[in-house]
Amino acid sequence: MILKYNEYNIRFADFNLNESQFDHPSNLHGIMHTYRVMTHVLRLGLLTGYISEARLAFFAAYIHDMSRKHDGYCTSHGTEAANHKLPLYKDLFIRNGATEPDLIIIGKACTMHSLGKELPPDDFQRIPVAILKDADALDRIRLGADDLDPSFLRFGESHNCIVFGQQLYFQSINLKSDKFENMLRLSSQILNL
Repeated sequence: MILKYNEYNIRFADFNLNESQFDHPSNLHGIMHTYRVMTHVLRLGLLTGYISEARLAFFAAYIHDMSRKHDGYCTSHGTEAANHKLPLYKDLFIRNGATEPDLIIIGKACTMHSLGKELPPDDFQRIPVAILKDADALDRIRLGADDLDPSFLRFGESHNCIVFGQQLYFQSINLKSDKFENMLRLSSQILNL
């Protein structure tokens, strides 16, 4: 699967995280959650065929929870990440294939991921937003066995990833958080690729 992820032309080694990047380092919304969401984004892109849209969602996933101030319910941390973290990482994203106009879409995905709103079907930014939202939802297993309501998932392919999401969570609990590529390797092992 790591070879399949090469289709994105992203230097995954550039996307390692450390706790200092988060306003509120956390086990619920921190490094490992972010790595799992990034992995789900990549997988959903491959399954749906929305590779370019998933690349943008991947960049948004990298920063999506960095501006959280707490682990409770919060609708503003996505906007905060778009406003405060996106400027810090825009050069990283551009080096990995994003364009200046893409930064607006990355910011929109970040903002929308923490809101209960959906973009209309004819909005060209809808797909990256939906991929990020579904990828984030697929990691809700960390909040409890029944926390994911499949009726909220936007893609049929996301429904087929629920069991994988559970396996990725439980098998990554003791995984070292120093490298994102460790999560990609684990996902490949789970999928027998």
